[in-house]
Amino acid sequence: MARRNDIKKRTKVGTRVKNKFANAARGIFTAFREESTLIVYLIIVIFAIGLGIWVGLTPTQWSIVMLTIGVLTGFEFVNTSIENFVDLLSFEYNIQAKKIKDICAAASIINALLSVVIGFLIYLPALITTIENLFK
Repeated sequence: MARRNDIKKRTKVGTRVKNKFANAARGIFTAFREESTLIVYLIIVIFAIGLGIWVGLTPTQWSIVMLTIGVLTGFEFVNTSIENFVDLLSFEYNIQAKKIKDICAAASIINALLSVVIGFLIYLPALITTIENLFK
């Protein structure tokens, strides 16, 4: 009898994990459908990955780039969630709701600007070296 309960528990855990991934996938789809900034980020991410392959980033550089991409997109998902939540709670114009949304937008912009700085620090030297090697 104990084995049967263990199997049921594992099945329930497996189902819960599957549901969590399904919910997350639905959230990603919804965010990309509703938030145009994420589409811009996706295009930039594809470009950054292609450029990284072309200039031959080191594993450490790839780690920093991937972490930066993850933090940037994660921040944008949180920003989108908070904005949607504030809209849900506030049916008409509210100065506090505006402040919350503005602060979230500021956090996203700061994160995006820092990501650009990190990108320049990583890609610029590698790009210069690659271009110099093309003309040798």
